[in-house]
This record gives sequence, C-alpha cells and structure tokens, in this order.
Amino acid sequence: MEIERRQGAEVPGGHALLGLALADGGAHARPHKITVSMYGASPETAYALTKTKSAFKNTYAGLVAAAEAELPVEVTIIITKHNIEELDEMRALVRDLGFPFKEFGSISPTYTGSGSTLDSQTPGYLDKSAIFQGCLAGHTSFHVDPHGNATMCKVGRENPLHLITEGPEALLRLPEIADAQMLRTGGCSGCKLSSTCRVCRPMAKVYQAAKAPLSYYCQHGNKEES
Repeated sequence: MEIERRQGAEVPGGHALLGLALADGGAHARPHKITVSMYGASPETAYALTKTKSAFKNTYAGLVAAAEAELPVEVTIIITKHNIEELDEMRALVRDLGFPFKEFGSISPTYTGSGSTLDSQTPGYLDKSAIFQGCLAGHTSFHVDPHGNATMCKVGRENPLHLITEGPEALLRLPEIADAQMLRTGGCSGCKLSSTCRVCRPMAKVYQAAKAPLSYYCQHGNKEES
C-alpha cells in the first residue's frame, strides 16, 4: 500500500473499493487514484455484460462509500449495446456522486483471449482515430487482481508479481516486465504501420488470441474492408 501513494491502482470490483473506503478512508495508505468501471445504471444491464448478479449493487455501494470517504475515484463508463439506453442515467449517477468520468465504447476481448465481449460493442461509439503514443502502465500505474497478483495493467498480465508472498518490493521489477510486453512481437513483428497503430501490443495480442476481425484493431484490416 505504501507504493500506491505514488502510483495509481485499478481496483477490480465494488467489494475492494468498499473495503478501502471503510478502512479509515484509506488514510494510512491513501491511493493516488482509483479507477472503477461502470457497466450499467441498473442490476439488469450490468448483469447482461458481466454475468454477475451483484455487479451493479456492489459497484454502486462501493462508489457511495468512496464518495463519503472522499477517495480519489475516476469512473470509466463502458458503453455497450446492453446499456446504451441508460447512458444518460450512468452519467447522472456518477455526477451525483461528484466523481470525474471517462467513456469508452471499444470493448476488448477478455485477457484470456475470449472474444465473447466483442458482440457487446456499439458501432457508433467505436474510436479508431486515436494513434497509440505509448503507455506508462507498469511504470506509473499497475493493476492488482483480487488474489494479489500485480501486472502492468488489466490487459497485459504476463509474469504477474504476487504481492502477498513477494511484498511491495516486487513492484520494482514491473517496469522491465511491462517494457518487454510492449515490443512488437508475434503477429505484429515487422509491421510497417506500427508508427500509426491504434492499439498497444498487449491489446493486439488478446485480439489475435480471440481471432477477432482484423478491422477491430488493425489498420491492415481497414485496408481489407476498403
């Protein structure tokens, strides 16, 4: 927790956020920033994507507790075909709690390479314009799963560091692990369009594992469509 004072941490799920909020507001090891994803403004819409019945209840309860504890939370509103009609309601929920938020409509495959989430995308909200200009994941931020495994981010999960057994000092190895995952290897080796690529290598890797259409993540796919 000492390192989280200097680095941002993504908190997976409402339970972890609620626990941190209730633990004296994180006063003894206050995080720099907590990022929380929102998948709907009701239990039904959140369940449609997450398949977890308590997803909305736990997340919202955690957000309310975090607001009361004045924790530095930023909400990511994930726009899907399941919740597009609740977009204004999700925005209102977050604004009422006083948190800043961002919106994303591009849904990636799961980190295991499953493409089951791709069908949830809303075409009008896909962003293919932004060029990937590097990422400091693993250097200034990191992801920790509920089992204490720390990785550069929630997508790049190679060579996890088990903080429970190794302690926070293990995070000193994370920058080198992150840099290795950003190399253009595998299906991206020798790409002549890498300077204008729209996704990082870890993200491209899970798309490739999911056998997603090339146009979802690669400029070569856009050329094939045209």
